[in-house]
Amino acid sequence: MNYGYTTLATDWDKEEMNALSIRIIKAILFFIPSGNLDHEKLYPKVEKWLIEIDDNGIPMREIGLNENNKFLFSSPNDRNIGFWTDSPKIFHENELETVTQEYFELIWSKGTISN
Repeated sequence: MNYGYTTLATDWDKEEMNALSIRIIKAILFFIPSGNLDHEKLYPKVEKWLIEIDDNGIPMREIGLNENNKFLFSSPNDRNIGFWTDSPKIFHENELETVTQEYFELIWSKGTISN
């Protein structure tokens, strides 16, 4: 396993997410269970993703952090599949700013981040 930060997919725009076209699509898909019931609304606040990838570059776990480097959420869990863990993205180690497994696990288990 490898661990690191990325700022990919941190350009979510709250207005775009609430645009009429998106709201119509969400209304049509209302009866289909969402993969990220609790976290999707927090995506516009994510400024950095802390990601665990396997040896093939596949995201296994993720943590969303805000502009102050504060914990927003972690996935997957019982109610949320995750953004990266549900995407086809394959990461190369050089795409992530490396952190230690211990650092990742500390944030994952505590839900907090120390500067």
